Amino acid sequence: MSYYNRYRHLAIDEAKPAPTPGQIAAIETELQASLPASFLEFLQVANGGEIDYYCDVPDGRGGFEQMSFPGIFSADEGDFCDCTLVGELRAARKHMEMPEKILPFTRDGGDSMLFLDLSDEGQGRVLAHIRELPAWTGPRAPAGLMVLAPSFDAYISSLYLDKDTVVRDLEQYASQPSHLAATAEYLDIGLPGWREDPDIGPLFRRLEVELGGSTVE
Repeated sequence: MSYYNRYRHLAIDEAKPAPTPGQIAAIETELQASLPASFLEFLQVANGGEIDYYCDVPDGRGGFEQMSFPGIFSADEGDFCDCTLVGELRAARKHMEMPEKILPFTRDGGDSMLFLDLSDEGQGRVLAHIRELPAWTGPRAPAGLMVLAPSFDAYISSLYLDKDTVVRDLEQYASQPSHLAATAEYLDIGLPGWREDPDIGPLFRRLEVELGGSTVE
């Protein structure tokens, strides 16, 4: 049994079926630009899915903030702010005054979003629009629009699993053998060599004994 779709080193959860040619045409018509081949390939396996990975967003002070943008918008027919590519595109133009040929494709758990910039100037780069948070939340990347990656391929390559998050999730949420089986597949895709990791490997084997069943070869 497979729990995830795979795109390169990404394990994609709960994806919808691949977009139809009609759905792609509707997106490109609304966008007034053709989607890059790499993004179309990604949508074949990640349409409306979740990717629980992190990227480093420049914080404006010479460092980075670790951020996650898990929710991929779907190619379904859509309206405003509904997690569809067409709907979010319309909303971005109305509420954020985004120009033509800039496509929102994912957001974090709040209102920060990533965009494909398919304008003549952008040439397919990935932009991040970071929402300002209250001061009590601590330092974060500066609010506003910034270039995050020179291309969609570069953005995908920059995504990584956070080992501390993997350990925490195993400790807090693993409650049955099927959880361990899904985690093993997830780690095999995104973090090869995890079985030898001094933190993840022993914890996983202990949980196997406690929960019963074996998922590690």
